[in-house]
Amino acid sequence: MTAWRVLLARVRSLFVRQRMDADLDDEIQAHLELLTTEYIRKGLSPERARDAARRDFGGVDRTMEHVRDQRGFVSLDAFSRDIRYALRTLARTPGFTFAAVGTLALGIGATTAIFSVANAALLRPLPYPGWSDLRTVRTTFTDGRVTSGLVGPLEMSRMKDPKLPIVQAAMSLRFDETLLRDGQAPLTIAAAGVDEHFFPLFGLPLQLGAGFTPDQFARNDKAAPSVVLSHHFWTTVFGSDPHVVGKTIRRVDGDWRIVGVASPDMDVPRGIDLWVNLHVNPESTDHSFDGYLRVQPGTTPEQLSSSLAIVAGRLGHDYPGPEGNRAFIVQPLVETLVGDLRPILIIVLSATALLLVLSCVNVTNLLLARATRRSREIAIRAAVGATRRRIITQLLVESLVLAGAGTLAGLGVAYGGVRLLLVYGASRLPRLEAVPFDSPVLLFAIAMLVICAIGVGLAPALQLAGGGLERFLSEGGRSVTGARLTNRALRTMIVVEVAVAVTIVAGAGLLARSFVNLQREDPGFQRHGRLTFDIQLPSSHYQAPDKRRVWLDTLLTNLQGVPGVRTVGAASDFPLRDSISSRPRIELDGWSPAHEHVVALQRIVTADFFNAMGMRVLQGRRFTSFDREATAPVAIVNEAFVRKYLDGRDPLTAQVSYGFPSVNPKTRRPIVGVVNDVKYSLWDAADPAFYLVQDQAGVTQRLSIVVTTDGSDPNALIPAIRAEVDKLDPQLALTVEPVSALVASTLTRQKLGTTLMLLFAGIAVLLATIGIYGMIAYATAARHTEIATRLALGATGRNVFWLLSRQGLTVAAAGAITGVAVAYGAGRLVASWLYEVRASDPVILASALVVVLGVTMVATLLPIRRACRIDPSASLRFE
Repeated sequence: MTAWRVLLARVRSLFVRQRMDADLDDEIQAHLELLTTEYIRKGLSPERARDAARRDFGGVDRTMEHVRDQRGFVSLDAFSRDIRYALRTLARTPGFTFAAVGTLALGIGATTAIFSVANAALLRPLPYPGWSDLRTVRTTFTDGRVTSGLVGPLEMSRMKDPKLPIVQAAMSLRFDETLLRDGQAPLTIAAAGVDEHFFPLFGLPLQLGAGFTPDQFARNDKAAPSVVLSHHFWTTVFGSDPHVVGKTIRRVDGDWRIVGVASPDMDVPRGIDLWVNLHVNPESTDHSFDGYLRVQPGTTPEQLSSSLAIVAGRLGHDYPGPEGNRAFIVQPLVETLVGDLRPILIIVLSATALLLVLSCVNVTNLLLARATRRSREIAIRAAVGATRRRIITQLLVESLVLAGAGTLAGLGVAYGGVRLLLVYGASRLPRLEAVPFDSPVLLFAIAMLVICAIGVGLAPALQLAGGGLERFLSEGGRSVTGARLTNRALRTMIVVEVAVAVTIVAGAGLLARSFVNLQREDPGFQRHGRLTFDIQLPSSHYQAPDKRRVWLDTLLTNLQGVPGVRTVGAASDFPLRDSISSRPRIELDGWSPAHEHVVALQRIVTADFFNAMGMRVLQGRRFTSFDREATAPVAIVNEAFVRKYLDGRDPLTAQVSYGFPSVNPKTRRPIVGVVNDVKYSLWDAADPAFYLVQDQAGVTQRLSIVVTTDGSDPNALIPAIRAEVDKLDPQLALTVEPVSALVASTLTRQKLGTTLMLLFAGIAVLLATIGIYGMIAYATAARHTEIATRLALGATGRNVFWLLSRQGLTVAAAGAITGVAVAYGAGRLVASWLYEVRASDPVILASALVVVLGVTMVATLLPIRRACRIDPSASLRFE
């Protein structure tokens, strides 16, 4: 019996559905006749009126299918018909379509472009197997002492304990080397000495050759050092020679034998040209190395930190001297590679997200304004049986078509924008040598498509599909409720537009202020009118200190004689360049600082170095030509040294001695001068440092030369400087560059982020201006009859103007207050990533407020002013 009942129910439902279809046929025919009559009244011929009516319905047969679909038979075919209908509808309004697609393309394109950059730098997996388990390790003193942060072989050997969650530990030591080439100028390269665990830790197979063997790292190995070439060095210098393995590289200090070519993906340390096998004493405490770890999969940061804390504690127990009280700082390898680029990308990506919100708001406004002109069409569809869900679906399909077109155009904008960023300088930043449009970027674009489709189409769809549409037909086209809903939605959109614009402009101001602060930051030396270059003296030719001193004195004398050169100086290292400075322990005679272990940076300079750099002597005197090896040794300290260690004591009455691992009493010398602080990183405060003159401390093998010009173009002196070096030793490679260019190169990341934020701020203000103008123009047009009635009843244009202005500016003020609050909250989040910037900076917040409110007032008052000039008699003639 149950089966028969089911069968009878199905037959009954079939007859009911057929009867419903017949009723729908009659209903649709009736409304087609009604719509045809309306078109005839508008002046169309009967044939054209019937065609127009059928076109509005999309055809009688298709209308039937639409009605059936919304009653439970939705299909892919119906979805495709909705897309075709949306395309025809949008094609009839090209101005609206172009504006909507262009606005979305701008927002989606900017967001996708910055996401692709962030994906390449931060999210894209590193090319190393198990890359998420790779870490870098550095050291710091727990008692606040100054340290380079580098690690030593002793520490890394302790990390190889099998009880620790560490699979492998490796080290590298970066240095510069000069290669000799037949018939060509010497070439300066970046090399890295590595231990036997380095390449196994990263796990990349070599492109060519077998690489290093364990016996090559033995201390009794007397063979020539072996090298593995980087892939880029192999292609650029050796022309991708497939037989390069086994050949030698000529140096002044001896040849290197090539044993392999690394994978194209191998780039640790970043920018290295080749790797050299390094003989390391595992008990050495020389902190000159970069440390790398591969941890066991699944190891949490807390587990690793606690394990390394145990290692640090044991080292402090075994070496209670200067190696005690150390702690380890561990970071994922990707964060170390990216460095301070990460916060800049996060800030800029957040700004593009707000820009996308602004674009969506503008398109939503366009759709809301367009919705009032489509109310009759939607009302007829509802009258013939379309449900609210069916109408919303069709309208969302239209917004999906708009978002799809905007996404396609936005991908083109994003691709072009990324190429411009790479040309502008982003390609010199870590992990941005190439920015691929890979599957994550395309998935992100698809996600933006869906979000934008729903975001811009939902509000207009809900408004059009709302109640009261039948009343719209009976009232002849007036819908007061719809107008109120539209005006309420538009007021909300104005608040959002103004708030987002204020936030983006304030964010751009914060980043610009940070960049300007860095640019204006006094590095402690003069950057203009100066040239600098580094020289690495080969130990085989210049091992004797006297020979290095004679060579340097001759070079400085010859350079001083070049026309256009005023002063020449030299130092053991140069500010703003990667260098490993000596940090010995120090003692101050007659006074004990409140530190258990006192260290300071040691700089070795020539007598004219301070003059050549434009540094100031604040107390005492400079080094002079009388400070020679045979005279009493002296020292000069910087301001940070005085502040930290002398605590108000006259520095010219103190004597300093230094040494490592313990202070050597024989190095005691009086402090004869105090110079201003010099920053070796613009972001960080200057460390305590003391200076020794080279004639008393010895000439180092690595020299940084600085040349002060007479004010003319410094670049014009580069050939003459190179010629003077070649005269003394043509086998030395050097790259001469202006000091101003060196300083500017350290701000590439900040400059890129600031430029992008200013660009986005300009776009945000433009979009907000256009959007607010359009919304106010629509709102005043919707109140056309009300304005005409007020004017006809005796109100003046000024009365109406202030009435409408007060309402518009009140909404704008609400948006401005909201924007300031959001900008302040966002500023608190990013202030720690910026340089000397406060989230509550009144100048930045006030400037953002003035800019956005200024354009808002213009965009608000212009359409209101035009609306108040209407002729009431002409406007009310047809009412």
